[in-house]
Amino acid sequence: MNQKDSEEIIRLAREGKHISKIWGEYFPNYDYWEVYMEAYGAGEKSSVGVKRMITSRLNKLAEADSKADREDLIEEINSLVLHLYTRYKSNQQKLEQAREILNG
Repeated sequence: MNQKDSEEIIRLAREGKHISKIWGEYFPNYDYWEVYMEAYGAGEKSSVGVKRMITSRLNKLAEADSKADREDLIEEINSLVLHLYTRYKSNQQKLEQAREILNG
């Protein structure tokens, strides 16, 4: 995979595009797992993936028996929510910049 494609995959993942859509619509010439590993290798998670992870951790939290397990799950959930919030703020800034350019 060339650097340009890699950067585009990472950019699309940061924007919240599903990995399957990135693969199917932009990079069908690559294997799905190549696109997946490129996005996740850069530390990017799709928003839908993060939402699923949060849901999974909340379900585990409801069933957790020990205080240590609950604290670990709460810390992980907090990290995932912060990840979504940070990405949201970044996307809002990009949207504002685009609006300024368009409205000139």
